Amino acid sequence: MPVVAQSPQATPSKPVPTATVDSPGAKEVEAAVAKWATAWSARDVKAYLASYGKDFNPPGSMSRKTWEQERQVRIVGKSSISVKVEKLSVTVDGNHALAKFRQDYKAGGLAVSSHKMLDFAKVGEHWLIVKETVGNER
Repeated sequence: MPVVAQSPQATPSKPVPTATVDSPGAKEVEAAVAKWATAWSARDVKAYLASYGKDFNPPGSMSRKTWEQERQVRIVGKSSISVKVEKLSVTVDGNHALAKFRQDYKAGGLAVSSHKMLDFAKVGEHWLIVKETVGNER
């Protein structure tokens, strides 16, 4: 059963356990992925951006401030967003983790399914995204 995060009117499903848990931190990373997807689906920009660590570098040559402003406009500008995480696989190596999954994103008339990788770093008690890689399914 996939992780489903939907708009606030819907009740999101509980996170799906990874097929293989490679370390004790894997469950914490799974929870961080679910929290990120839920915040995005709820259009909660503050919680969504809080999922990213201070070391996160936006794609291309965009500054962090410009990226955050763009994300704010794109997220708040949608009447509803649905982010579904499927086939989540997490590996943890010390204070670094990699979450791989298929993401189904729907907003307005747009529906995109893609493979995504989120690199996490443990900062204090929290796992935060430091790199995001997307590749569309073919």
